[in-house]
Amino acid sequence: MNHKYFVALSKEYPTIQSLCHEIIHLKATINLPKGTEHYISDLHGEYDAFKHLMNTCSGVIKEKAIALFETEMTNEQIDDLCTIIYYPLKSLKNRDYNNEEYRTIILYLMRLARYVTSKYTRTRVREYLEGGYDDIIDELLHAQLDEMDQHYIYHLQIIDTIIELEEQIEFIKILSDLIKYFAIDHLHILGDIYDRGSMPDKIMDDIIKYQRVDIQWGNHDVLWMGAYLGQEACMITVVKNCLHYDHIDLLERGYGIPLRKLMVEAMNKCPNANDLHAMEKYCYQLQVKLESQLIENYPELKMDYRVVEKVNAKLTSQEIELLEDLKRSFMNSKRLKEHMEFMFDHGSMYLKTNHNLLLHGCIPLDELGNLYEHACFDKKVKGRAYFDLVNQHIKIAYHEKQKESVDYLWYLWCGDKSPLCGRRIVLDKPQVEVKDYYYEYIHQEEVCEMLLKEFNLHRTYSLIINGHTPVRAKDGQSPLCDHRRLVIIDGGFCVQNQEKTGVAGYTLISNSHGMRIKTHHIHEGTYDEKDTEYDSEIIYTREHQEMLKDTKRGESVQERIDDLITLLDLKRRHVL
Repeated sequence: MNHKYFVALSKEYPTIQSLCHEIIHLKATINLPKGTEHYISDLHGEYDAFKHLMNTCSGVIKEKAIALFETEMTNEQIDDLCTIIYYPLKSLKNRDYNNEEYRTIILYLMRLARYVTSKYTRTRVREYLEGGYDDIIDELLHAQLDEMDQHYIYHLQIIDTIIELEEQIEFIKILSDLIKYFAIDHLHILGDIYDRGSMPDKIMDDIIKYQRVDIQWGNHDVLWMGAYLGQEACMITVVKNCLHYDHIDLLERGYGIPLRKLMVEAMNKCPNANDLHAMEKYCYQLQVKLESQLIENYPELKMDYRVVEKVNAKLTSQEIELLEDLKRSFMNSKRLKEHMEFMFDHGSMYLKTNHNLLLHGCIPLDELGNLYEHACFDKKVKGRAYFDLVNQHIKIAYHEKQKESVDYLWYLWCGDKSPLCGRRIVLDKPQVEVKDYYYEYIHQEEVCEMLLKEFNLHRTYSLIINGHTPVRAKDGQSPLCDHRRLVIIDGGFCVQNQEKTGVAGYTLISNSHGMRIKTHHIHEGTYDEKDTEYDSEIIYTREHQEMLKDTKRGESVQERIDDLITLLDLKRRHVL
């Protein structure tokens, strides 16, 4: 196997010079500062808020602009420049700039772009720029424009010619996109992209284009994943949720899933209700039947509490036909297929990255604060083994469509000992939710340390990073536990949650100097007219700057370097 691997690698680097070139490049790369990572959670379909977050990089772009220009620009001028970066086409359309002002804007943007891209290799920046003034921008990025010589005049002439050719708006857009792209090196989304808000599909479109992202599945995400795989309880719950929040367009126009047959059947069942209410009520009746069947079929899941009033769970022929029709629509939607395939391929139950543990919901505990042992696929598992087994069966559900694994997605959506839910929620009789003991014990430092060690994380600054549970900031709750070993970043992207949180979400930001959390103030008006305000709290500052070689990505790059050095030795000894 080693021989075959190095033969294949040799074809990629056929000469000693090509090998040395790549080793030199990779060794230089891992000694750059690590990129900036952003952690966000519980977006719940709020596309406008998500888009603004990505455009502003949670206020990081403005911070960098202030650091560079505060001695030469007023606050109002910095705000105007940042607005151009966030929304270049609209901002420039609304202002009548003369040629001198355009030149000034481009010069400021070039300086900011140089600052933002300074921790990346020139090769990586050029790869991003391919096809859009790449040679010109590359030259301007690496020029010393403060030198009053012929070289400086040459670069000014380039900018003036761009303006004379009336290409300045397109050029400014490319520069703005470059700044936004490199201001965040990697995005971690800790679950719940779907439900409540109206445009999770647009969030998924942007995430797929962005690529530098990982997802820790949330319970609302696995609900949609189950629906896509044809799991009937998940499917009808997705429809009911869309009806409840009045987002029929998401299904019908966004994903091409028609609801006309459902509406006709619902109106026959509930003739005195309006169409939306009738459809939601009918979906609820089907949900109770379908979940009752699952409870009976999988007694080991201990979900008897879920349906209090026992019902005749047998489906009528019309209900079977309706569900089969919906199933075909869900499973054959091309756009839903693209989104769910990305969700399966780029998602996981948890992620260990750069000494931190990322997960959406909880690590189930018992009443004593010990790891809860769960009966799962004929095995007794707890802690990390539980997560790994669930992760495995989600992949089996996706690739093999095995019924038991597909049905388990329903349990992950709503089960009281599900790592993604962790709440006892009764479907047919309103009751106070009972949370897993995890939410009680995480305020004890020794428990959080035990959980981190369970996932083989032992650093003094290792953190559990959680979503799922809205932090009631207005009641004095903090996203960061007092012992500073766990942070919860579900703060209220979802508009429906902002009344109880008092804020509009959190972004956790990690860079080479440390980690901090930014609180988003509730935004009034449209995002492209007024910037969001943020509060920032430092979680820790590193004693020494963290380089790429100190990160998880750096480990894989180092492995690549080691392999290339081995190949170089083989070539020099004429073994290959």
